[in-house]
Amino acid sequence: MMNRRASSLLLVLWAIMLMSFAVLGLVSNLSRGLDESIHAEKEFRARLLLQSARTLAAHPDIEWGDPLLSQWVSNTSSYEVFLTTEGTRLCINQLTNSAQRDFAQRLFQKWGMDERQAETLTESINDWLDPGDRPRSHGAERDYYTTLGRPDLPYNRPFDNIDDLTMVRGAEELDNVRPDWREFFTIYGDGGIDLHRASAEMLAVLFDVTESEVSRFINARLGPDGLQDTIDDRRFATLAEARRVLDVPQANYNAVAALLVLDHPVKRTECLARAGSLERRLTIISGPAISLIREQ
Repeated sequence: MMNRRASSLLLVLWAIMLMSFAVLGLVSNLSRGLDESIHAEKEFRARLLLQSARTLAAHPDIEWGDPLLSQWVSNTSSYEVFLTTEGTRLCINQLTNSAQRDFAQRLFQKWGMDERQAETLTESINDWLDPGDRPRSHGAERDYYTTLGRPDLPYNRPFDNIDDLTMVRGAEELDNVRPDWREFFTIYGDGGIDLHRASAEMLAVLFDVTESEVSRFINARLGPDGLQDTIDDRRFATLAEARRVLDVPQANYNAVAALLVLDHPVKRTECLARAGSLERRLTIISGPAISLIREQ
Protein backbone atom coordinates (compact mmCIF):
# COMPACT_ATOMS: atom_id res chain seq x y z
CA MET A 1 0.00 0.00 0.00
CA MET A 2 2.77 2.40 0.93
CA ASN A 3 4.63 1.58 -2.32
CA ARG A 4 1.53 2.38 -4.40
CA ARG A 5 1.10 5.72 -2.59
CA ALA A 6 4.77 6.56 -3.12
CA SER A 7 4.51 5.71 -6.81
CA SER A 8 1.40 7.86 -7.17
CA LEU A 9 3.17 10.75 -5.45
CA LEU A 10 6.15 10.43 -7.79
CA LEU A 11 3.83 10.43 -10.81
CA VAL A 12 2.13 13.58 -9.52
CA LEU A 13 5.50 15.27 -8.98
CA TRP A 14 6.63 14.29 -12.49
CA ALA A 15 3.38 15.64 -13.93
CA ILE A 16 3.88 18.93 -12.07
CA MET A 17 7.45 19.18 -13.37
CA LEU A 18 6.35 18.52 -16.94
CA MET A 19 3.58 21.11 -16.65
CA SER A 20 6.09 23.61 -15.21
CA PHE A 21 8.45 23.08 -18.15
CA ALA A 22 5.56 23.48 -20.57
CA VAL A 23 4.45 26.72 -18.92
CA LEU A 24 8.01 28.08 -18.88
CA GLY A 25 8.37 27.26 -22.58
CA LEU A 26 5.07 28.96 -23.36
CA VAL A 27 6.05 32.06 -21.40
CA SER A 28 9.44 32.16 -23.17
CA ASN A 29 7.79 31.89 -26.58
CA LEU A 30 5.25 34.54 -25.71
CA SER A 31 8.01 36.85 -24.44
CA ARG A 32 10.07 36.32 -27.60
CA GLY A 33 7.02 36.92 -29.76
CA LEU A 34 6.25 40.10 -27.83
CA ASP A 35 9.83 41.36 -28.27
CA GLU A 36 9.63 40.66 -32.01
CA SER A 37 6.30 42.49 -32.26
CA ILE A 38 7.70 45.51 -30.41
CA HIS A 39 10.79 45.56 -32.65
CA ALA A 40 8.62 45.25 -35.79
CA GLU A 41 6.43 48.12 -34.58
CA LYS A 42 9.49 50.31 -33.91
CA GLU A 43 10.92 49.38 -37.31
CA PHE A 44 7.67 50.38 -39.02
CA ARG A 45 7.51 53.72 -37.17
CA ALA A 46 11.17 54.51 -37.89
CA ARG A 47 10.82 53.80 -41.61
CA LEU A 48 7.60 55.80 -41.78
CA LEU A 49 9.38 58.74 -40.14
CA LEU A 50 12.27 58.37 -42.60
CA GLN A 51 9.93 58.65 -45.55
CA SER A 52 8.19 61.66 -43.98
CA ALA A 53 11.57 63.33 -43.41
CA ARG A 54 12.61 62.58 -46.98
CA THR A 55 9.42 64.12 -48.37
CA LEU A 56 9.88 67.20 -46.19
CA ALA A 57 13.52 67.64 -47.24
CA ALA A 58 12.53 67.50 -50.93
CA HIS A 59 10.07 70.39 -50.59
CA PRO A 60 11.32 73.35 -52.65
CA ASP A 61 10.60 75.85 -49.87
CA ILE A 62 12.68 74.00 -47.25
CA GLU A 63 16.15 75.39 -46.58
CA TRP A 64 18.84 74.38 -44.09
CA GLY A 65 18.06 75.96 -40.75
CA ASP A 66 14.29 75.48 -41.02
CA PRO A 67 12.93 74.33 -37.59
CA LEU A 68 10.74 71.75 -39.34
CA LEU A 69 13.87 69.74 -40.11
CA SER A 70 14.15 68.56 -36.51
CA GLN A 71 10.97 67.43 -34.75
CA TRP A 72 9.74 65.21 -31.94
CA VAL A 73 6.63 63.39 -33.16
CA SER A 74 5.94 61.80 -29.75
CA ASN A 75 7.76 61.21 -26.48
CA THR A 76 9.67 58.33 -28.08
CA SER A 77 9.74 59.17 -31.78
CA SER A 78 11.62 61.91 -33.63
CA TYR A 79 13.35 62.75 -36.88
CA GLU A 80 16.17 65.05 -37.97
CA VAL A 81 17.16 66.14 -41.45
CA PHE A 82 20.62 67.51 -42.26
CA LEU A 83 20.93 69.40 -45.52
CA THR A 84 24.45 69.83 -46.78
CA THR A 85 26.51 69.35 -49.95
CA GLU A 86 29.40 67.27 -51.20
CA GLY A 87 31.35 70.53 -51.19
CA THR A 88 32.17 69.94 -47.52
CA ARG A 89 34.45 67.07 -48.57
CA LEU A 90 37.59 66.64 -50.64
CA CYS A 91 36.83 65.01 -53.99
CA ILE A 92 39.49 62.33 -54.44
CA ASN A 93 38.70 62.03 -58.16
CA GLN A 94 39.96 65.58 -58.66
CA LEU A 95 43.46 65.10 -57.22
CA THR A 96 44.98 65.44 -60.69
CA ASN A 97 44.34 69.16 -60.11
CA SER A 98 47.40 70.71 -58.43
CA ALA A 99 45.36 72.81 -55.97
CA GLN A 100 43.36 69.75 -54.91
CA ARG A 101 46.56 67.71 -54.64
CA ASP A 102 48.16 70.26 -52.32
CA PHE A 103 44.93 70.41 -50.31
CA ALA A 104 44.96 66.63 -49.85
CA GLN A 105 48.61 66.54 -48.83
CA ARG A 106 48.09 69.25 -46.22
CA LEU A 107 45.05 67.37 -44.89
CA PHE A 108 47.01 64.13 -44.52
CA GLN A 109 49.78 65.97 -42.67
CA LYS A 110 47.33 67.70 -40.37
CA TRP A 111 45.98 64.29 -39.41
CA GLY A 112 49.44 63.14 -38.35
CA MET A 113 51.21 61.75 -41.38
CA ASP A 114 54.74 62.94 -41.94
CA GLU A 115 55.59 64.77 -45.17
CA ARG A 116 56.87 61.64 -46.92
CA GLN A 117 53.80 59.56 -46.00
CA ALA A 118 51.44 62.31 -47.13
CA GLU A 119 53.31 62.73 -50.41
CA THR A 120 53.32 58.97 -51.04
CA LEU A 121 49.58 58.66 -50.56
CA THR A 122 48.79 61.76 -52.63
CA GLU A 123 50.99 60.72 -55.54
CA SER A 124 49.73 57.13 -55.39
CA ILE A 125 46.14 58.41 -55.66
CA ASN A 126 47.20 60.37 -58.73
CA ASP A 127 48.80 57.27 -60.26
CA TRP A 128 45.57 55.40 -59.57
CA LEU A 129 43.55 58.04 -61.41
CA ASP A 130 45.70 58.67 -64.48
CA PRO A 131 45.78 56.29 -67.47
CA GLY A 132 49.59 56.03 -67.65
CA ASP A 133 51.82 53.31 -66.20
CA ARG A 134 54.77 55.47 -65.20
CA PRO A 135 54.75 56.07 -61.45
CA ARG A 136 55.43 59.42 -59.86
CA SER A 137 58.54 59.69 -57.70
CA HIS A 138 56.66 58.56 -54.57
CA GLY A 139 53.65 57.00 -56.28
CA ALA A 140 52.72 53.48 -57.36
CA GLU A 141 51.79 51.81 -60.63
CA ARG A 142 51.37 48.18 -61.67
CA ASP A 143 54.93 47.06 -60.85
CA TYR A 144 54.48 48.07 -57.21
CA TYR A 145 51.10 46.34 -56.78
CA THR A 146 52.33 43.22 -58.58
CA THR A 147 54.91 42.68 -55.82
CA LEU A 148 51.94 42.64 -53.40
CA GLY A 149 50.14 40.00 -55.43
CA ARG A 150 47.70 42.46 -57.04
CA PRO A 151 48.74 42.81 -60.70
CA ASP A 152 45.24 44.11 -61.50
CA LEU A 153 45.97 47.37 -59.65
CA PRO A 154 45.82 50.29 -60.05
CA TYR A 155 42.51 50.66 -61.90
CA ASN A 156 43.72 53.81 -63.73
CA ARG A 157 40.32 55.43 -63.59
CA PRO A 158 38.27 57.55 -61.17
CA PHE A 159 37.16 55.95 -57.92
CA ASP A 160 33.57 54.72 -57.86
CA ASN A 161 33.72 53.66 -54.20
CA ILE A 162 35.41 55.47 -51.32
CA ASP A 163 36.55 52.14 -49.85
CA ASP A 164 38.69 51.49 -52.94
CA LEU A 165 41.03 54.09 -51.48
CA THR A 166 42.13 51.44 -48.95
CA MET A 167 43.90 49.58 -51.78
CA VAL A 168 46.10 52.56 -52.68
CA ARG A 169 49.72 52.61 -51.57
CA GLY A 170 50.05 54.50 -48.28
CA ALA A 171 46.33 54.43 -47.44
CA GLU A 172 46.89 51.96 -44.60
CA GLU A 173 48.00 54.94 -42.50
CA LEU A 174 44.56 56.56 -42.74
CA ASP A 175 42.95 54.24 -40.18
CA ASN A 176 45.80 54.97 -37.77
CA VAL A 177 45.77 58.76 -38.01
CA ARG A 178 42.06 59.39 -38.66
CA PRO A 179 39.66 56.43 -38.22
CA ASP A 180 36.70 58.48 -39.55
CA TRP A 181 38.57 59.56 -42.70
CA ARG A 182 35.72 58.46 -44.97
CA GLU A 183 33.66 61.39 -43.70
CA PHE A 184 36.14 63.80 -45.31
CA PHE A 185 36.10 62.47 -48.87
CA THR A 186 33.65 62.25 -51.74
CA ILE A 187 33.69 60.81 -55.24
CA TYR A 188 30.98 63.19 -56.47
CA GLY A 189 31.22 66.65 -57.97
CA ASP A 190 33.95 68.72 -59.54
CA GLY A 191 35.99 69.35 -56.40
CA GLY A 192 34.41 72.67 -55.46
CA ILE A 193 34.56 73.56 -51.76
CA ASP A 194 31.34 74.97 -50.29
CA LEU A 195 32.13 78.07 -48.23
CA HIS A 196 28.68 77.98 -46.66
CA ARG A 197 28.97 74.43 -45.38
CA ALA A 198 32.62 73.33 -45.11
CA SER A 199 33.90 72.86 -41.55
CA ALA A 200 36.47 75.10 -39.87
CA GLU A 201 38.96 72.21 -40.04
CA MET A 202 38.55 71.80 -43.79
CA LEU A 203 38.69 75.54 -44.48
CA ALA A 204 41.82 75.96 -42.37
CA VAL A 205 43.56 73.18 -44.30
CA LEU A 206 42.29 74.51 -47.63
CA PHE A 207 43.67 78.01 -47.01
CA ASP A 208 46.77 76.64 -45.25
CA VAL A 209 46.09 78.64 -42.07
CA THR A 210 45.14 77.81 -38.48
CA GLU A 211 41.56 77.29 -37.40
CA SER A 212 41.73 80.50 -35.38
CA GLU A 213 42.39 82.38 -38.62
CA VAL A 214 39.08 81.20 -40.06
CA SER A 215 37.15 81.61 -36.80
CA ARG A 216 35.86 85.10 -37.70
CA PHE A 217 34.43 83.72 -40.91
CA ILE A 218 32.86 80.72 -39.14
CA ASN A 219 31.31 82.97 -36.47
CA ALA A 220 29.89 85.27 -39.15
CA ARG A 221 28.51 82.27 -41.02
CA LEU A 222 26.76 80.91 -37.91
CA GLY A 223 24.79 84.12 -37.37
CA PRO A 224 23.82 85.82 -34.09
CA ASP A 225 22.90 82.61 -32.23
CA GLY A 226 26.30 81.01 -32.95
CA LEU A 227 24.66 77.69 -33.86
CA GLN A 228 25.03 75.59 -37.01
CA ASP A 229 21.96 74.91 -39.14
CA THR A 230 19.61 77.48 -37.68
CA ILE A 231 17.42 79.97 -39.48
CA ASP A 232 19.74 82.93 -38.84
CA ASP A 233 22.80 81.35 -40.50
CA ARG A 234 24.35 83.87 -42.87
CA ARG A 235 24.13 83.37 -46.63
CA PHE A 236 26.80 85.18 -48.61
CA ALA A 237 25.57 86.63 -51.87
CA THR A 238 28.94 86.56 -53.63
CA LEU A 239 32.42 85.15 -53.16
CA ALA A 240 33.67 88.73 -52.87
CA GLU A 241 31.42 89.23 -49.84
CA ALA A 242 32.73 86.04 -48.27
CA ARG A 243 36.31 87.09 -49.01
CA ARG A 244 35.87 90.30 -47.02
CA VAL A 245 35.12 88.23 -43.92
CA LEU A 246 37.94 85.69 -44.42
CA ASP A 247 41.10 86.57 -42.46
CA VAL A 248 43.53 84.71 -44.71
CA PRO A 249 46.51 86.04 -46.70
CA GLN A 250 45.70 87.03 -50.25
CA ALA A 251 48.26 84.61 -51.68
CA ASN A 252 46.67 81.71 -49.81
CA TYR A 253 43.22 82.74 -51.04
CA ASN A 254 44.39 83.10 -54.63
CA ALA A 255 45.96 79.61 -54.59
CA VAL A 256 42.56 77.95 -54.05
CA ALA A 257 40.14 80.60 -55.33
CA ALA A 258 39.18 78.43 -58.32
CA LEU A 259 37.86 75.76 -55.92
CA LEU A 260 35.52 78.01 -53.95
CA VAL A 261 31.74 77.91 -54.40
CA LEU A 262 28.75 79.19 -52.45
CA ASP A 263 26.18 76.72 -53.75
CA HIS A 264 27.64 73.32 -54.56
CA PRO A 265 25.56 71.47 -57.19
CA VAL A 266 25.74 68.05 -55.51
CA LYS A 267 23.43 67.98 -52.49
CA ARG A 268 23.59 65.58 -49.56
CA THR A 269 20.48 64.98 -47.46
CA GLU A 270 20.85 62.87 -44.33
CA CYS A 271 17.68 61.79 -42.52
CA LEU A 272 17.74 60.26 -39.05
CA ALA A 273 14.61 58.68 -37.54
CA ARG A 274 14.26 57.39 -33.98
CA ALA A 275 11.56 55.12 -32.61
CA GLY A 276 12.38 54.37 -29.00
CA SER A 277 15.91 52.94 -28.94
CA LEU A 278 15.81 52.08 -32.66
CA GLU A 279 17.52 54.39 -35.19
CA ARG A 280 17.34 54.32 -38.97
CA ARG A 281 19.25 56.54 -41.41
CA LEU A 282 18.72 57.55 -45.02
CA THR A 283 21.31 59.35 -47.14
CA ILE A 284 20.35 60.95 -50.44
CA ILE A 285 22.96 62.35 -52.82
CA SER A 286 21.58 64.23 -55.81
CA GLY A 287 22.93 66.51 -58.48
CA PRO A 288 23.80 66.63 -62.17
CA ALA A 289 23.66 63.01 -63.41
CA ILE A 290 23.71 61.74 -59.79
CA SER A 291 20.88 60.17 -57.82
CA LEU A 292 21.83 57.89 -54.96
CA ILE A 293 19.78 56.66 -51.99
CA ARG A 294 21.38 54.66 -49.19
CA GLU A 295 19.46 53.37 -46.17
CA GLN A 296 20.97 52.09 -42.92
